[in-house]
Formats: sequence, C-alpha cells, structure tokens
Amino acid sequence: MRVYRFRGGKLEERRCDLAALDDGVSDGSISPDALAMLAQHANTAARALGCEEAVEMKTQVESTEPGDLFLVCSGGVWGAMPEHRITGILAAHQGLRFAASLLMDCAHEHGEPEHAMCILARVGGM
Repeated sequence: MRVYRFRGGKLEERRCDLAALDDGVSDGSISPDALAMLAQHANTAARALGCEEAVEMKTQVESTEPGDLFLVCSGGVWGAMPEHRITGILAAHQGLRFAASLLMDCAHEHGEPEHAMCILARVGGM
C-alpha cells in the first residue's frame, strides 16, 4: 500500500517520518493522546482494508490544506501506471468516485485487475 497527497497539481508519496512524530510529541504540537488514539484504531483500519489480522501499522500526523486529495492504493495501481497518468486523472477530475473508477480502469488496462485497489479522500473547506 502507498499513500499519496495530491496538492497544487503535484502528486507526492507520503512516507512516515518517525523522528518527526517524536519531535511533535516533544514540542507539544502533537499530543500523546492523539498518537495513542491513532495507534488504538490502526488495526481496525487495516482490517477494514482487507489486510491480515496481525499487521504492522505506521501512523503519521501532518498539516493539511483545504482541497488536499489523498490516494491510498495498492501495487496494482501504483505499480501498473506511470505516476504522470495518476496525476493526470486526479488533476482532470474533481469527482472522487469518477476519478477512482478511472484509476481502476487504467490499472485493469495495464494488467493488474486482481491486485488493484484505491481509496480517495479530499480535505474539506474548498
């Protein structure tokens, strides 16, 4: 699974920076309670996506902006299509359901139908 953020026409893979989380707790910008809540619900989220019961979860807390679009996808999507194709679909289509459908269609065209999965979510306030 990979997580991408689409902001300002640019697609960026989001990677968990454990040092940044520790710094956030140390400087007070991330509360220990918030991190504990994320850890508590991490396994539930993984099972909802169809993962095995025992999985190693990483969480990351970061600032968002209104309109940020997040893509969670399997290797059947990111491994099947060039990044510029994913970016083009997200840039051209505001409707999340339609954009997700196009991503899945493209993944199927590139030969990964049984390994393709994607979830799109947009930060409100636009």
